[in-house]
Amino acid sequence: MALFSVPKTGLALLACLLCVACGEEDRAGGSDDVIEAQDGKTDAAWLRAVDHVDPALWLASREVGRDLPANDLAVGRMREALLAARPHFLESDRMLANRTAQIGKMLMADGSLEDYAGLLKALANVAAAAGQKQTYGELCQHYYNLRHKGAARDDALRLLSARYETQKQFR
Repeated sequence: MALFSVPKTGLALLACLLCVACGEEDRAGGSDDVIEAQDGKTDAAWLRAVDHVDPALWLASREVGRDLPANDLAVGRMREALLAARPHFLESDRMLANRTAQIGKMLMADGSLEDYAGLLKALANVAAAAGQKQTYGELCQHYYNLRHKGAARDDALRLLSARYETQKQFR
């Protein structure tokens, strides 16, 4: 006699869950997702969830194109910017850093250099105008589209603030 009995459907469900979990391990370990280990370096293309690097240090180093010491003033400014942005966005500091690096690179390709910490703070102010947490990637895309079409920085931020402020009316 068994100590407990498991209905056949329960056993099948358990088997399916185990297969799904195994599939995720295989996918995550696949060659498409591999970025070389950073070993303390901040020059990787993306900051991954498994990387043990301070997002502020990584982003500040990416901006200047070389590894910075953790106590560098630029790293401190980036920490302040991430801290100011955190309450206004759904993403983690890691994703905020990744998206900021991405949009910074896109803007540079268009001939516009933006201070990453200043950009983070400015977009956090836009999100604050909405009065609720926003998706940083989406806001970055809106900002980039405006800049790409020729809007000056201040004009793009003013336009976005006006648009996002209308969300307060629908809460």
